[in-house]
Amino acid sequence: MIKDLPHSHFERYEEQILSVGRGNLRVRLRFPDLALLEISEAVVFIAGELCWLSYRYHYQDQSTGIVVRYDNAPHHPEIPTHPDHKHTSDRVLASSHPSIEQVVLEVRVLRDRARG
Repeated sequence: MIKDLPHSHFERYEEQILSVGRGNLRVRLRFPDLALLEISEAVVFIAGELCWLSYRYHYQDQSTGIVVRYDNAPHHPEIPTHPDHKHTSDRVLASSHPSIEQVVLEVRVLRDRARG
């Protein structure tokens, strides 16, 4: 999934086990054009189910402008899917929590579109 993003390299890959059933994942991928994809998840198992305490999937272009970011920070209570939402370069949208696979696919599509 993440490794399927062509021409990218890992600047950071960190899995951290904090306690039994709780952990963090942090990934930073860089592209040749200096665009960046950052993935951050804090997860816990509750009653055998994986639950996200927090997540952030952030893709920015080479000029450090946000292209898309999904997160569940509770700073947009006006969004109907609060706390889950999606940032684009100029808007905040209602969104469910995407999987890493969905984010990677979206980044691939955005990069393909930008290349024309």
